[in-house]
Amino acid sequence: MFKLNLMTPEKKMVAGQELEEVTVPAFKGELNILPGHAPLMTTLQPGILSYKLKSGETMKIAIGWGYCQVSPEAVNILAELACAANEVDTKKVQEKLKAEEAKLVNASLDDMDWQLAQHEIARLKAELELAGGAKAH
Repeated sequence: MFKLNLMTPEKKMVAGQELEEVTVPAFKGELNILPGHAPLMTTLQPGILSYKLKSGETMKIAIGWGYCQVSPEAVNILAELACAANEVDTKKVQEKLKAEEAKLVNASLDDMDWQLAQHEIARLKAELELAGGAKAH
């Protein structure tokens, strides 16, 4: 067993939760972390973080970009944003998603603004996926 700590600037989502494994949306793809994992530091992309409790139940949280620090005893995640399925307002998220996608098509964006819009779109799609079955274009 090892522990998961997940924090955003506004709240602690998970603190000291004992678990069997955690899967994070790492910069270069999904990363599955098990107890005893070698120390690691990586950046995270917007997506779905899932973790399996020692009871066998799997929990999921949508996150924005962030950082993940792994030690053999714990996984510590600092994320820009994070939300559980019950916190997702599907209608609002769909509206924001349409606005961000329109921005990519209609606005003249520099590289930084284009990248920020892409991250926001990925995060919004993760929230819709987490909310359960809501279609993300």
